[in-house]
Amino acid sequence: MRILRHAGRMGDVLYSLYYATRLMQGEPFDLALITGVSAWDPSGRPHMMDPEDAEFMRPLLEAQSYIHSVLITDDPRTLPAHTIQLDTFRSNMRRVVSREIRAWYYSKYHPIQPDEFERPVLSLPDPVERTDRIAICFTSRYRQRFNLAPLKKMADRLAFIGLPAEHAAFCREHFNVAFHPVLDALNLFQFAASCRGFVGNVSGTYAIMECAKIPRILCLEPTGGNVRPYGPNAFTAASTIQLDSNLKTLFGD
Repeated sequence: MRILRHAGRMGDVLYSLYYATRLMQGEPFDLALITGVSAWDPSGRPHMMDPEDAEFMRPLLEAQSYIHSVLITDDPRTLPAHTIQLDTFRSNMRRVVSREIRAWYYSKYHPIQPDEFERPVLSLPDPVERTDRIAICFTSRYRQRFNLAPLKKMADRLAFIGLPAEHAAFCREHFNVAFHPVLDALNLFQFAASCRGFVGNVSGTYAIMECAKIPRILCLEPTGGNVRPYGPNAFTAASTIQLDSNLKTLFGD
């Protein structure tokens, strides 16, 4: 079984699945998550996977048909020598040339296809029952600076699916909204898939929505973050006016 490894955080790992599945051409692989090892980040901030985050992701990753198992280690030296490192872009600044993190994984040997990022790379093992809820998550990183007032009109249908501290910050800064706790990343995906769609900023939670192609609105910070929505039912909002328009288009109210 081939082993692919990654030392980045949740969103980085999920976006790397586009390249990983292309590279492996349908062959299942083991995925090694390297924890506690500082990985260079274009922003210059410390960037590493925490063991708790790796365990949070494991059920979602192992639910994918192309991932045989997830290995979690804080010592890359324990992995076989033939392990394929996914995030080699961290040692080559020339690869970090766009606002689309998925593009950083590709090279001239594996060029990006025109519709590469329009396909989902995450799926659920079982169908879920649909509801009228709308999932939201706003984190402290890549925070938008425009007013989220249009969301308040549908507050009774919103469910915040981030961390408790993130939920508390949202209620304090904007308006009260229900909190929906999740057990792990797979549980988060299951709940979001039962909703009519998702609204949030760039985050690990948004990465699940983007990789699963759940109907979504990405609220952008002033410098734009490092990802863009691809495919149908995907919108970006960089202002209150755009958010209001996107909500009407996606949810019809």
